[in-house]
Amino acid sequence: MTREALADWVVRADAEPQPFGALPSAGPRLPGLIRAINDADAKSLREVALGIAGIIVRTTVPAAAETAGQHWLLTPYANGAERWFRLTVGMCWAAEVSYFDDGRITTVFRMADSPIRRALDDGSLRTEDLTKFGIARRSDGLRTFAEDATVYHCPDIDGLLWFLDQPAVGEAIRLMNARLVASGQFAWQKNYDPDLAEEAWAAAEALSLPDPLDTPRQPPEPRHRWVQEAVPAFPEWHAVNEQAHESARDEHDRLLVLLMTKLNDIDIKPFQPTEPRADLAWRTPDGRLHIVEAKSLLGPTEADRLRLGLGEILDYRHRFSEGDGTRPQAYLLVEHVDDHAWHTICRDVDVRLLVATDSDTWKLN
Repeated sequence: MTREALADWVVRADAEPQPFGALPSAGPRLPGLIRAINDADAKSLREVALGIAGIIVRTTVPAAAETAGQHWLLTPYANGAERWFRLTVGMCWAAEVSYFDDGRITTVFRMADSPIRRALDDGSLRTEDLTKFGIARRSDGLRTFAEDATVYHCPDIDGLLWFLDQPAVGEAIRLMNARLVASGQFAWQKNYDPDLAEEAWAAAEALSLPDPLDTPRQPPEPRHRWVQEAVPAFPEWHAVNEQAHESARDEHDRLLVLLMTKLNDIDIKPFQPTEPRADLAWRTPDGRLHIVEAKSLLGPTEADRLRLGLGEILDYRHRFSEGDGTRPQAYLLVEHVDDHAWHTICRDVDVRLLVATDSDTWKLN
């Protein structure tokens, strides 16, 4: 980054996270993190906290993807009921995201004090709002920037989201991190964990995916009310060993990563619906919903797997149909197809068959 570009990035009020595709190695981690975060139980708390750390990295560290392991790193810590991720930028810590057994997530930031003081003076940031959200200021012992350094603690996610949404706060955190990078010191480079950095990058994306319920649709008639149940395995699968199941899951995830990469290339953000739980969905600019069922073909026969996938996506399409009769565009996603009759079969019921080996020909809008 040039000095001018860096200065513009620091003071920009609408700073967006660095694009997901800027760190391609994070792509394969996204499907698993979407599943973990959507579980909405205690097991997902780590992934939520890691996603918050990833959001902080992607919005407040200069050229974060390009400088991972050169200017910043994440480190996990644990102490009894408290566990946390520490973001180190340059020579010292810049933020900590803690998560507790009781479900709390708290965040601490080191930031420049001058943008905060200026905002408090001109009224764009109010002390009473900080108090309302329980956000507390602490003095900072950082020597290098002691004349313009402070620490703020956010006690919960609501306060954190409000805090990060304040332009002066974003500027203050970016300014501090830019200074820490510019100091040219990074003594902890040998401690960089690329796996954790990639996971945080992907967890941030998983947290930011839009909720399909944000777009209203007509509620179904009571007779259509449906509660999703676990789909039992086919009898033919009962004898398959755990390794085969894992291979099928890996193929399923690779297919979704490929599709999400294609969508990212055309500036579309996918999400995972919750009811019914299709594998992936997105909305095009015209507002139409698109839904996908990905199917591994590592089952008993190709025909068995394709029949299952086609039946599932037709079921989802019916349940997602709008009250005015508008239907989502449905897709069946597979690695390959030996029997090309399936292209015609899917076309006959207005389902687009996406074959990974022909991904250059996919039509996704």
